[in-house]
Amino acid sequence: MAGTAFSALSVGYLAANRLVDHDQLQVHSCFQRSLNLRHPDGYLLSLLSSDFQDLPDAIRIRVSREWDWRYHVQIGQPATFHHAVLQGASWSVVLGDAPRWQPRLMDAGVPALLNALSHYAALAWQLGQYCLQHACESDLQLLPGVEQSGELPNRPPRAVQLWLLDSPERLAAEVSALIGYGRGLTPDGDDYLLGYMAALWPWRQRSELVAHDSTLRSLIGGQLARTNDISRHYLARALAGHFSAPICQLISALGSAASATRVQAAALEVMQFGASSGVDCLAGMLHGLRTLRSSL
Repeated sequence: MAGTAFSALSVGYLAANRLVDHDQLQVHSCFQRSLNLRHPDGYLLSLLSSDFQDLPDAIRIRVSREWDWRYHVQIGQPATFHHAVLQGASWSVVLGDAPRWQPRLMDAGVPALLNALSHYAALAWQLGQYCLQHACESDLQLLPGVEQSGELPNRPPRAVQLWLLDSPERLAAEVSALIGYGRGLTPDGDDYLLGYMAALWPWRQRSELVAHDSTLRSLIGGQLARTNDISRHYLARALAGHFSAPICQLISALGSAASATRVQAAALEVMQFGASSGVDCLAGMLHGLRTLRSSL
């Protein structure tokens, strides 16, 4: 095996299910601590350093502090999967007996929903404080009344309009305005929608939510081409209920009898993802909780 060999620390459940012997992949994009490969099914498969959280389509590996994928791969280079080894031009990842990450199923009854809603005020306060302390930038209004530094000259942050009783036409207009909107590798509007879908997902089959949720997801699915490849991948997975470990852990904590300290720690893990993606996502989740509250 030529080049640098890595051992897998964990394998996301979708990655484990998708990789089959003799798969031919291709380098899609690379960053200092992560590498995205395009799988034959069209979705991305990510290699992440150990400081990242688990993702459904990712393999976490241990890399040195000095490692930088940008100096070791080129866009379009091939990679193959054979005998539990993912092999690139100058690197390889041995999956071996790496543990498989998969979120646990949670109870989605009314008591769990009431538990989740009981944490809303504390999480909203936490998001506001985090934005002030870290000068978070977003082109969206994250919460009514929250100060933030994302304003552009002559353009205040956009307030998101998503309500349970919106007509399909109003939902279509708002989704169209949000997909691909804002700054960042994954635009603000996309991250907000992802968080919103995540909050609704466990309770989407409640009779009061079915029409809103199904219409929203249909509209988002029909406009994925309007954003970039990486954001499109995450949104497409969210449409099918696949979310990152921090999001899954927060939803699980919200729906259980978890302490306020545990819920706040889980929310912090969400907010710390990316420059603005995490706060946009949590803002979307809080908007989702407002929608859930209106359904009672």
